[in-house]
This record gives sequence, C-alpha cells and structure tokens, in this order.
Amino acid sequence: MKRYKLFYLIGLLFFLAAALNFVTGGDHATAVVWRCLGATFLLLGCSQQKK
Repeated sequence: MKRYKLFYLIGLLFFLAAALNFVTGGDHATAVVWRCLGATFLLLGCSQQKK
C-alpha cells in the first residue's frame, strides 16, 4: 500500500470518529481535536502524493 493512501485512510477514520463524537453528544472538544488530526493526515497524504 502506498504511503499517501495510508494517510488518506487514517485521515478519513479520524473524521469519522469526530463525526460520531459530535452526533452521539460526546465531548465536543475531543471531536474538534479528532477533526484537526483528520485534516492533518489528509494534508500529509496530499503532500506525499505529489512527490
């Protein structure tokens, strides 16, 4: 598996976890952190794909 695909997969999983945390009424601060981590991994995947 290529490295950028792994970054994309991890980013999407972080976004999914954040969405579930928002929907279930959990701690919103934790959901924001998970969302930021997801965005970071998506950006890492984008930067690795261009190399």
